[in-house]
Amino acid sequence: MKKLLTILPLFLIILSCTLFEKDEDEKEDTSQGIEINPGDDIQAIVDANPAGSTYILKSGVHRMQEIWPKDGNTFIGEDGAILNGSRVLTEFEQEGGLYYAPDQTQEGQTHGDPGVCPEGWERCDRPEDLFFDDVPLRHVTSLDAVEQGKYFFDYDADRIYFADDPEGHTVETSVTTWAFISSGNNITIKNLIVEKYASQTDWGTLGVGGEATNWIIEGCEIRLNHGAGIVVGGESIVRGNYLHHNGHVGVNAGGGANILIESNEISYNNYTRVYPGWGGAGTKFYLSDNLQVIGNYVHHNLGHGLWTDIDNTNTLYEGNWVWWNEHNGIEHEVSYNVIIRNNDVRYNGINNDIWLFGSQILIYNSSDGEIYNNTIIVASHEYPGNGISIIHDDRPDPPYGPFYSQNNYFHHNEITYLGLYGGSGIVDGSNDEDSDGDGTSDWGCSSEANNVFDYNSYHHNGIPEKFQFCEIGDEEYFTWDEFRAFGQELNGTMDSNVIVPDDTPPIVCAICPGL
Repeated sequence: MKKLLTILPLFLIILSCTLFEKDEDEKEDTSQGIEINPGDDIQAIVDANPAGSTYILKSGVHRMQEIWPKDGNTFIGEDGAILNGSRVLTEFEQEGGLYYAPDQTQEGQTHGDPGVCPEGWERCDRPEDLFFDDVPLRHVTSLDAVEQGKYFFDYDADRIYFADDPEGHTVETSVTTWAFISSGNNITIKNLIVEKYASQTDWGTLGVGGEATNWIIEGCEIRLNHGAGIVVGGESIVRGNYLHHNGHVGVNAGGGANILIESNEISYNNYTRVYPGWGGAGTKFYLSDNLQVIGNYVHHNLGHGLWTDIDNTNTLYEGNWVWWNEHNGIEHEVSYNVIIRNNDVRYNGINNDIWLFGSQILIYNSSDGEIYNNTIIVASHEYPGNGISIIHDDRPDPPYGPFYSQNNYFHHNEITYLGLYGGSGIVDGSNDEDSDGDGTSDWGCSSEANNVFDYNSYHHNGIPEKFQFCEIGDEEYFTWDEFRAFGQELNGTMDSNVIVPDDTPPIVCAICPGL
């Protein structure tokens, strides 16, 4: 990935996608349906028509609209149809060298969990964002902290203070909470741009909490919304969308069975810097059965890339490209039964690789996983992330049984270390067992745990000590021969034949720019 792409201005990314032309045979049929023009009251039109109706949103900006669908509704956008949850600010005054917008009385609900926001980003949970020419500014906690690129919402005085001169710029603040409420089942949403909604942290601009079932969201660009771009429940499909620069997460899904997340580009999410351990990510999936995540390009998210967390069963991750995410690439956490195969996972976890965190693929207190035929590339960096890993730790038992890292099988993966550092293997921070009496827990590496690495191919670039195995406080790295002496990789291979990969990004959907 060229460095230029990591700093490409947001307005160019938006412009490139907005101007993308679909092939004629891929355009949505907008000849049948109830037409809604910019400026129309969308909810009034939905209320006046029966369940099962189809609506065509005409090209242009539909501003500050909140929609409560009825069962079976379909919403299709003409090319250039935008749902925008913000208000354009046009009146400004000056005070103490700063500008402010007066009479801002909106104040949305926060999540309230003190663990949401890390130090320095204490207002990440406040849903009222400020945008200059489509770029979100950073919300600070006091007037004294305001400087270029930052703003302070004084809720007592009903003012938004900022330092940037608004002359000649489009200045907007997100006001409307939701684009589509989860008020109906069997909903279809296609070919819309949805942006700048004041959705709450952890809740979806489309779908809110995912309470409804059988939602199809396809061919949409979802960007610059404060919370999650999408949240869907069971029997739902999220396909061919471009989800980028959302404040918390691109997609949340769960609470039901048979969910398909396919051929989406999910990138640059979590601009509000929600703490990754709490939920800042490209995606997060929970309480699901038969979740299938197939053929997505997930990159440059400020947190985990693809992440199943809490009681997911029968999960499939297949054919995804997971690149350049700040924390783990693919993580299956406190869950069961997963297949992770044929994915390209690279450059994740840079500067966040303490212990075996920051892995390209991580099994974390989860059981019965088969991980195979994946291409793994660890970056050439001083703190480059890790390769393929298992962590066993103390986690609370759910009603359905314990969360143990056991019966996981990594095989026929290819792991390349471009630089000198990074590792793979198994670590244990639990209190379950210390079989050799060295003061370090080692149950995750025991025969009872039955975690096996075999038939994998490793390529290193100068330092062959690439493996951890529940020893010496999980700080010591072992050589290939030592790792094999523990009973791992009896049929695997390791060499120093490092080939620099082609980093040409994939294009996975019609509106995806592949940046």
